[in-house]
Amino acid sequence: MRAIRSDNGGEFRNSRFENFCRDLGLEHQFSSPYTPPQNGVVERKNRTLVEMARTMLDEHRTLRRFWAEAVNTACYIANRIFLRAFLGMTSYELRFGRQPSIKHLRAFGCRCFVLKKAGHLDKFESRCLDGIFLGYASNSRAFRVWILEAKQVVETCEVSFDETMPCTTPAFELSE
Repeated sequence: MRAIRSDNGGEFRNSRFENFCRDLGLEHQFSSPYTPPQNGVVERKNRTLVEMARTMLDEHRTLRRFWAEAVNTACYIANRIFLRAFLGMTSYELRFGRQPSIKHLRAFGCRCFVLKKAGHLDKFESRCLDGIFLGYASNSRAFRVWILEAKQVVETCEVSFDETMPCTTPAFELSE
């Protein structure tokens, strides 16, 4: 390898990265500013993820502020279902050497119910919290859920999903 080519973004235009390249004896080349076609593969991947995220947000009319959760979920799914044409394997297969299980995948933005694990619950008190499914935890097998009552994101495995009914009104109206 003789050179590293990157776009003209600020994350690559810093002295630490340029010193790193120089120490390795590599030339650091930049593409022209505001010309995404010069970086075709990455731009195509970004466009695919953004379109997946937009579709997921629109399906259950999830609030736009959860765009980062939607993009993370889109990336999680893409790594498990998109084949690399040349190798005939998914990214997951390349990393772990086996086919991924997809039985745990759920519809983004669907209604779900999280089991309460709080101390002493009253006999007739609800045992679950209403929530909205936002994705998958990055470091565990948990799901990321927006709890409507508390208005916060939690990671938990104790979730039941309701994917059967189409969403006619935004689920977030329930929290207000």
